[in-house]
This record gives sequence, C-alpha cells and structure tokens, in this order.
Amino acid sequence: MSKEVAAGGAPAAGDDLDLGVIWRALVRRRMWIALPTLLAFVGAFLIVNLITPRYKAETSVLLVSGDTFYTRPEGGAGAGSQFDEEAVQSEVQVIMSRDLARDVIGKLGLVGNPEFDPDARVLGLSQRVMQWIGLSGSGKARPPEERVLATYYQRLNVFPLPRSRVVAIEFSSADPDLAARAANTIAESYLDFQRAVKQSATQAASQWLAETIEPLRKQVAEAEAKVEDFRARHGLMSGNAGEVTLPAQQLAELSAQLSAARSAQAEAEAKARLIRDMIASGRVFDIPDVANNEFIRRLLEQRIALRAQLALEERTLLPAHPRIKQLNAQIADLENQLRQEAQRTVRSLENEASLAAARVESVQKAVDAQSAVAAKAKESEVELRALEREARTQREQLETYLTRYREAQAREVENASPADARIVSRAVVPGTPNFPKKVPIIAIVTLVAFSLAGTLVIALELLSGRAFVPAAAPPAHLPPAQAVSEPSRVESAPPPSPVTDAPVSAVVEAQAPAQPRDEREAVPAATTAADALAPLMARLGDRPAEGRGRRLLVTEAAAGAGAVPLARALADDRVRTERTILLDLTAGEAMRGARRPGLAELALGSASFSDVIGRDAGTRLHRVSAGTNLADALAQKSGALELPLLALDQTYEWVILVVDAAGLEALAPHVLPHVDHVVLVSEEAEQAEATRAAYARLAEAKARDIIVVVPQADGARAAA
Repeated sequence: MSKEVAAGGAPAAGDDLDLGVIWRALVRRRMWIALPTLLAFVGAFLIVNLITPRYKAETSVLLVSGDTFYTRPEGGAGAGSQFDEEAVQSEVQVIMSRDLARDVIGKLGLVGNPEFDPDARVLGLSQRVMQWIGLSGSGKARPPEERVLATYYQRLNVFPLPRSRVVAIEFSSADPDLAARAANTIAESYLDFQRAVKQSATQAASQWLAETIEPLRKQVAEAEAKVEDFRARHGLMSGNAGEVTLPAQQLAELSAQLSAARSAQAEAEAKARLIRDMIASGRVFDIPDVANNEFIRRLLEQRIALRAQLALEERTLLPAHPRIKQLNAQIADLENQLRQEAQRTVRSLENEASLAAARVESVQKAVDAQSAVAAKAKESEVELRALEREARTQREQLETYLTRYREAQAREVENASPADARIVSRAVVPGTPNFPKKVPIIAIVTLVAFSLAGTLVIALELLSGRAFVPAAAPPAHLPPAQAVSEPSRVESAPPPSPVTDAPVSAVVEAQAPAQPRDEREAVPAATTAADALAPLMARLGDRPAEGRGRRLLVTEAAAGAGAVPLARALADDRVRTERTILLDLTAGEAMRGARRPGLAELALGSASFSDVIGRDAGTRLHRVSAGTNLADALAQKSGALELPLLALDQTYEWVILVVDAAGLEALAPHVLPHVDHVVLVSEEAEQAEATRAAYARLAEAKARDIIVVVPQADGARAAA
C-alpha cells in the first residue's frame, strides 16, 4: 500500500476551475451518462407498471360527547370537555387496538383474502420444503385473524388532524371498494366499541349498585332504630317544635312562667306602694283601683247625696240642729267606709304581691330543677346527634345509590348510551390509485440517475486534476495543498549500485533558453523548452523495476550554475503528465521558508506530510521546503530520510531533490544513498575545476548515476 495524495480535496490557492474542461469531459463521456439514465428510465417504467396499484380511502371521525341534556347523567360533564390532546391521542390508539382490528377483519372477511392473508395461498414446492426442514414456520398454524393483522396494520393509518378533535382513518387496498368499506367499517366499529364499553360499564355499575343497596337499607334501618331507642331511653323526645327535646321545651316554658310571675309581683308591689302613698296624702279617690270599685262608687254617690241634703238643710237649720248633726255623722261614716275600702284594696294588692313572690320562688325552684335535668339531657344529646348524623349519612348514601341505580337501569337499554364520537365524513370509492405515482416516480428516478452519472463524471475529472488551471498572479508562499496518508507497508530501498570512476560518455544536445538567476523567472523559461529536455529525459531512462517513482538529485558544481531552474523545468507538470514533487533543499528556500515546517521536521517526525507538502506557485507541481537545519536533523537521526522518500516515490512518478553548491557537501552523505540519478549542472568553461571537484565528491559519496549537464558554445546544454 503506497502513500497517496488525497485526491478530490479543495484546490490549492492559485488554481481556478476550468468549466470548459468539465463540459468537454461531459460531452466526451456522454454515454456514461446516457446509458445509466436510460436504464433507470426503463427500469422505473417496468417497475411502476408491474407493481399492483393501491387505492386509499379516508373517513373522518369527530371526537365529541354524544350525551344530550336528556341523556347525560345528573352532574355529568358537558360536551367535548373531556377531550384534550392526550385524550385524542388515546382514542387514536383505541382505533388501532388489536381487539378492534379483529372485529373489523371479521366484518370485512379479510381471512382468506390473498392480499391480506398470504398464508391462504397454495404453497409452492420450495415453500413446502422449507417448512418441512423447519426454515419456515407454518402460517396456517396461527389463528386466522393473527395472520392478517400484520398486513392490516400496514394498510391502516390513523392520525389526528392538527388543532382539532378530528381523527382521520386511512385504509389502502388494491380493491378500491374494499378500501372505502374498510375505512367506514373501522369508524363504525369504533363507535360500536365505544357504545359497548359504555353499556358494559353501565351494566357493571347497575349490578354493583343493586348488590350494595340492599345491605345499605338494613344499615339505615338499624341506625334509625338506634336513634329512636336512645331518644326514648334518655327522655330526649322531641317537643311541639319537633326539633327541640322535651326537657329543653319544659325549661323554656318554666322560664317564661318565672318571668311572668316576677312581672306580676313587681306590678302588685308597685300598685300597693302607690295606693298607700296616695292614701297618706289624702288622694284616695285618685287611685284608679279605688275609683273603679263598684262598692266605693255607691258610697261616693251616697256621700254626694248626703252632702246635697246637708247643704239644703243648712239653708234653713243651724249647725247644732239634730238634722245637721245627723247628716254630718252619716257623711263622716261614709268617708270612714271609703277609707277602709281603700285600705282593703291596698291589702289585697299587697296580698297579690306576696302571692306573686311566693309563685316566683316556686317557679324558680322548678326552673333550677329543670335546668339540672336539661343539663343532663345535653350530654345525652351529643351522643344522640352522633347517632342521628350517622343515620342521616347512611340515608343520604342510600338515596344517592337509589338515584344512580334508577339512572343506570334507564341507560341499560340499547342505544341509551351514545358514543363520544360521530362520523363527519364517510369514505367514498377512490377513482385513482394512490400508489404508485407513475409519472413522478419515473421522472425522479430518471433525474436521480442522470444527476448521479453526471456527478460521477465531474468527480472523476476533478479528482484527476485536469479541471483546474493555474491562476494569473499566484502568491509568494502557499499553505500545504494536500495531505499525504501514511503507508500501511513500506519496502526497503534497493542497495546502491557501484559508481564508476569516470563520467558516462553519452552526450546529447538540445536547445535551451538562457538561464536567469532569479528562480521565479526560470519557471516559464524552462517550461517553454520541452524539446530541450527530451535528451536528458531519455538519458534518465525508465522507472525502476520496483514500481516506485524515480528519485533525482539536481545539484550544481558552483554557485549560480542553474540547478534550481533546471530542477523546476524537469518537475514542471506542463512538460510531463506524471505526478512530480520537488524537494527544494537550497539555502535560499530554507531562508524563505524558515517559519514553515519542511523536510527536516518530516524526517524527525514533528510534522506530517499534510503540513510540509504545498503547491508550487503558478504550476501544478507539489513541493517541500528544506525546513529548519536539515543537515543537523539528518545527522542527528541516521536514515531519517529513507521513510519519507519511500512514501513519496510510491505516490509520485518523479521525486526531484535540488541542492545548491553551498549545501552539497553537508547534504550529500545523507541524500545520495537514496537517489537513483544525480544531475550535476556546471558552466564548463568557467567552472572546470569546480566541476571535477564536485564530481569527485559525488563519486566518493557513492552516487549511483551521475549526469553532468554543461552548456554548449551555441547556447545549448549537453548531458554527459
């Protein structure tokens, strides 16, 4: 497994998407798109025509209380008050219950229907064999309704409509008439189920009430008998008012008599005292009781008559006359009688006051005695009230049960308990199938196949990298472009071949442009000289037999000999189509990328391939910089360069390392054992001694194949 550069990732900075290339790829591979699209169209057409169509019917049920003012039990809830969101969801589950499903299956006769009862079909030979060896159970061994339930629930869909108490019941079938009948039957069975549940609950309540009322009647009779017995034993009989006990009523009457006696006593004493005072003052006849006395009235009339005779006689007789004395004596006697009669009246009033006082005392004693009796009766009344309360509670409970029992008996009649729902929309026989939707399915499948085929062609074009072109003005430094995955197996590099003591004698000539000193100016010049590099490419030979990429070291005999431009020209993707990576180990590159990780960090393991590999400015070339102190890092860890190069040359066809003259002596011992060819760039006329010295150092370091590139007199370069 080789290390692979992650294809299909985001294009590196400096690359633009070439829509023309993508369009030409789509046109070129149009059969890749047309053939899957046509196959998908034909397949979808055949499938939608072979599938048995299904028809869907829908019935709507409104959840609302069916009780009216006349059928609702006393104290029952109003219509619709018992249905909230949870209650609606509960009713949906009731409609989908297995008991209701079995009832509907029986009414519709789905048992034995091949659409819903596959086990009712005649079994084939293979199915019989599978049942015989035990790989398939016998469906007919199950109850008939159980065999149909799975298909029944697949065709049934029950759901509440949003923001309402309406439940929709959908049923699909290959037979449109069966679909409509099933939806309506499910709704009707649900209403019948609700009525049956209500009637069953009513019958259960009626039976329970009948069993409870008889014992309760006996308990009520016993409780009331205890009350009357206790009342009789403790003398707590009710008075005339019916609510007050007899001792309390007697005490109230005695209290009233005591008040009347005290009033009479006070009145008699007051009258006697008043008459006595008036007698003492000589106003006897001003006393009302005296003035109203019949006897005193006659005495007064006699006195008046005697006074009249006295006055008549005094006109003719003297005061000493016997007649005058007689009349005066009669008048004095009458006045004495009047006084005595007034005294008698006073005494009678005083006697009445004494009698009233005696009566008050007598009644007071009676009241005291009755108070003691009433106080003792109060203690018994507490227990009596407890007994009465218990008897009253049982009586009320009995009356309530009797009322409920009569209501339950009245609702036991058929249709007396309406369902808490009603059908608001019945299903009709559908005219068009609900599934499959032929035109939409064919269109969608064809469009998806066309899209997938086109996407696949575009993805392949993007993964190949041909859809991207370099930008006009690339930045100086680019971030790493693509990540490199670690290999699962790394093979050891072949041992280096012995190096000859003399340069290879083969010489090729090619036209080449003048080499600029600036590295960035050398790139376009080298890419325009594809033909000039052909002899050098032929000299490098084929790929090694191991199937890995070719490792090439480009160096120079002296500073400024042009190793970097030549390496960039060799690595430029516009010259070749092979994947190439350039490892720029020159001192100038090390200074420019001092802050970025490079080959030194990759060799030491402190950076990953995705951190060090970047895109070369203005080309499709991948490149890696030297990093920080590459020579010290390679000297510190012997053989550290072997693993990165093994991973790179199994991903890229060309791994080109460029080392300038300044770094050749330090890097040659660590780099040369791992490369297949060495290209030594030299200005022969000016650097002959430097070229021989560099060649000697390379030979001493056991370089495998040294190719010296020197300029010709006419401006061309020669490879030897």
